[in-house]
Amino acid sequence: MELITILSALGGGLMRIVPEALNFLNKRTDNSHELAMMDKQVALEQQRGKSRTDELAAVHLATMSETELKGSIDQTLGILSLQGEALRGQMQMTGNRIVDGLNFLVRPLTTYYFLGCYGMYKSAMLYAAFQQADMWAAILQSYDGDDRAILSAILGFWFVGRSIEKRV
Repeated sequence: MELITILSALGGGLMRIVPEALNFLNKRTDNSHELAMMDKQVALEQQRGKSRTDELAAVHLATMSETELKGSIDQTLGILSLQGEALRGQMQMTGNRIVDGLNFLVRPLTTYYFLGCYGMYKSAMLYAAFQQADMWAAILQSYDGDDRAILSAILGFWFVGRSIEKRV
């Protein structure tokens, strides 16, 4: 087995692992950023609530009841809770079968398209080689080291991907 074939198989596997690792690191960064933003927003809302409470106490001390003030604070906390839920719901399935299906099929259809183009190219090469030489010589000439490298990279990519998906 040639060195380029082995390297292609390893490269195909790495090309499948690298996006997963980057996605994990990116999600961790995004989550920590969102958490920091939510903490800042909660602190801001607490400050606003305290400021508003002070204003209301000074201006409407006689007219505002404690129940109304508590309701306002509960409403603000409810809004913050809903914003947190909305952030958690991002990048989920939409529920629209067409959109979710298209999102799911982009990568496989692209793979099939280029695989089909490659197959047509190789078929045309075989046909031209059959016209010039005998059948076995044509097959041996049309399948070379580059083809083995491509096949190894594709197999490494898909089988490493399958092991990642089973683990998750």
